[in-house]
Amino acid sequence: MNASVASHRLFSKETAVVVLVVVILFALLPYSHASALIPPGKVTAETTSPPVFSGTFLQPDLGDSWNAAQWEEEFEYMQDVGIDQLVLQWTANSKFKTAVYPTSVTGYTQNTTQDLMELALETGESVGTDIYVGLNVNDDWFFKYANDPIWLDQEEDAAIAFADDLWTKYGSYSSFKGWYLSLEVENWNFPTATEWGRLANYYDNVIAHLKTLSPNKPVVISPYFNPAGGLNLAGWQDMWEYILDVAPIDVIALQDGVGAGHATTGQLADWFAATQSAIANARPTTELWADTETFNLDFQPMAIQTMVDDMDAVQPYVTNYLSFSFNHYISPQQGNSLYYDTYKDYYDNGTVETVAPTIPAGLSATALDSQTVQLLWTGSTDNIGVVGYQIYRNDEWVGRTYTSLSEFTDVQLDASTAYQYKIQAIDAAGNLSGFSATANVTTPAGASYPTNLALGKTYTASEPAHANYPDSGGQLTDGIRATSNFGDAEWQGYFAAAPLEFVVDLGAVSTIDEINVGFLQDKPLYIFLPKQVEYFVSSDNINFTSVGVVSKPAVGEATRTKDYKMTGLSGVTGRYVKAKVTQLSSWIFMDEFEVRT
Repeated sequence: MNASVASHRLFSKETAVVVLVVVILFALLPYSHASALIPPGKVTAETTSPPVFSGTFLQPDLGDSWNAAQWEEEFEYMQDVGIDQLVLQWTANSKFKTAVYPTSVTGYTQNTTQDLMELALETGESVGTDIYVGLNVNDDWFFKYANDPIWLDQEEDAAIAFADDLWTKYGSYSSFKGWYLSLEVENWNFPTATEWGRLANYYDNVIAHLKTLSPNKPVVISPYFNPAGGLNLAGWQDMWEYILDVAPIDVIALQDGVGAGHATTGQLADWFAATQSAIANARPTTELWADTETFNLDFQPMAIQTMVDDMDAVQPYVTNYLSFSFNHYISPQQGNSLYYDTYKDYYDNGTVETVAPTIPAGLSATALDSQTVQLLWTGSTDNIGVVGYQIYRNDEWVGRTYTSLSEFTDVQLDASTAYQYKIQAIDAAGNLSGFSATANVTTPAGASYPTNLALGKTYTASEPAHANYPDSGGQLTDGIRATSNFGDAEWQGYFAAAPLEFVVDLGAVSTIDEINVGFLQDKPLYIFLPKQVEYFVSSDNINFTSVGVVSKPAVGEATRTKDYKMTGLSGVTGRYVKAKVTQLSSWIFMDEFEVRT
């Protein structure tokens, strides 16, 4: 029985996803990060108050998008806020047989445009940043865990092969400071000493080889936890005592899980304390570091105050702070520089600024059609800057913008319905303005199209639904709507790196006035609404013409069903109707593909 857990790491280029394991849902998950023992002269979190980051994880795809000058600039931004450790999260993908450097390992090819090992190590030497080298990742880990010892042995062999190759090619760099093992262990899928023993042996064998190559280079892992189930605190402590008694792990960089939605700030102390106790009882030389998340569930930057609160919560238990990830979510090269400005202000002054933005003024709401309302207002001001606005509809938070622009378009609304809006401004620290005045609007009536041309028709999918949430045959067009319970057999569940495509054959060329597909949101289970759905029509199932795109609508946090509807189409005809579903790094649960006239 699997349960609700999800790592916060993104996959490699081939599988850029964040995955979950949910109660009764099957397992998939991403990759972690960490750093190593602090070399002499480094400042540790133990002696730093208030806490600050000294390290960051970097995923290869982002690094491959930088030229040499941008690598230098990125490291300078890091140095300016005290970050002088970088973990290159992986160097190879043992599932897809790819590497991020010109490897000599048999059967592997480089899939990056640059030698990322050379770039990282050379830049590190030039600016004084220590580089920790991740070995192989493989997203099959999140199916296999420690339940398949043959597969785990194969991953062990791959790790050793890449360690040999990397050390031969790059071991002479003084910036090469340590190793990182990418397999992420959590409290749900390792219930007994059988799984613990397999993990311990994997760690022990790989680390023994690494110590033979580089005796003084520390080895880091980065597990995570989800308090909603799985091993409890006592079981978690027992597991790590068992593993550490066998495997000489130098650093456990424990993911805090707040950004990924696993944990709250208030839960962190207990889990970090249990991990520290395991270390004290089994291997006191192991260091416990915090792997602090810097993002939200919508994969946007976390408020700086929240990050600091998370670091404060674990300060009694850790000796250093890594970030996942300064580079991806705080750096001015990647996003809104106000997050960097606010973090640097905290780094320089020791407190997060508390000045709230001014209240947005002049909010107006205008119905553009039966499904769409446009909001306009006069922008707020802030001492550092406004990073976005919180949107409330009928007193429910439904989303936020990540821009200082003073406008928002609310889509996929119901026709002939009254709506009430208010907004708040937010800055990078997380300070909120007061609420704006309320704006009221009623959407006009929409046309009704009673005939569902797709009812009972055949269709094809670009890939089958997951075996745990299958399409038993014809469910997308059987006319039966699924409930908001993910266990409803009408739902088909998908997890794919590429967009999904579904094509319904109407049987004959027909006039089409409305196209609609239903989806499920259940955020605790990492079932999210698609980023967008694009609809197409064709007369021959070969040449398709786009009808339009439905973007992800603004909805609250509650579990719910939501239609992605294009209505009032004019002059659209076709026999084949295609929906191209682009995911938001999550499970997609889909039901009922309707084509109406």
